[in-house]
Amino acid sequence: MICKIAELLVDVPEVGDLKSRCRDYTIDLAQKATGADIYIRTERFRPRTKELGLDENSYIYLESGIQFTTDVLNHGGLVLHASAVEVGGRAYLFSAPCGTGKSTHSRMWKAAFGDSVSLFNDDKPVLRFMDGAWYAYGSPWCGKDGININKKVKLAGICFLKQAQENKIRRLSTQESVHRMIWQTAHNYANVRRMDMRLSLIESVVKKIPIFELENRPEPEAARMSYEAMRCAAEESGI
Repeated sequence: MICKIAELLVDVPEVGDLKSRCRDYTIDLAQKATGADIYIRTERFRPRTKELGLDENSYIYLESGIQFTTDVLNHGGLVLHASAVEVGGRAYLFSAPCGTGKSTHSRMWKAAFGDSVSLFNDDKPVLRFMDGAWYAYGSPWCGKDGININKKVKLAGICFLKQAQENKIRRLSTQESVHRMIWQTAHNYANVRRMDMRLSLIESVVKKIPIFELENRPEPEAARMSYEAMRCAAEESGI
């Protein structure tokens, strides 16, 4: 099936639950240009990943996501392990290692701001530099809960989360930002060319997008704190 993801044509195999995950991204074949930009192929799935004890759908999700993450680099795209919300026409992303609170923090934004918040990806939004600005896109790789919307939103801030006993936020330096972004975007450090491409894109992101660390408790006050910090920084940066 041909999908349009982050303004790219992606050929996705109809295996496992990919068809249902890609439902809102699938396009009519009549719209297809000459070939796709990215091809996801089952023959490239790594057999050793099955040794992790994953069920079939989880295995397909992981392997197809890794292929997309790798190949989108060729089109100036990054996939960030994060939850993405939209407020007031701007996208704010929250990143953290698995199981340490990014989805919980996104839900806190809903608790704090209600229907003014749209959670448009809960695991792997795509970042691309288009028309002079960085944008975040929904993608079918959206976590176990399947939370995603096929949309494009101007990126205004990224916040790396850290569990703590009190809420505290600070803006990260360029060096800190690059380090955090590397760990939440990279799959293959062994491939030097891909790592160079990834670093170049990361450097572009951190030069243009305010990036923070939020030490937080799982409560709406932490959401309000992160929103105000990122909103103010975005406005100061002209985003």
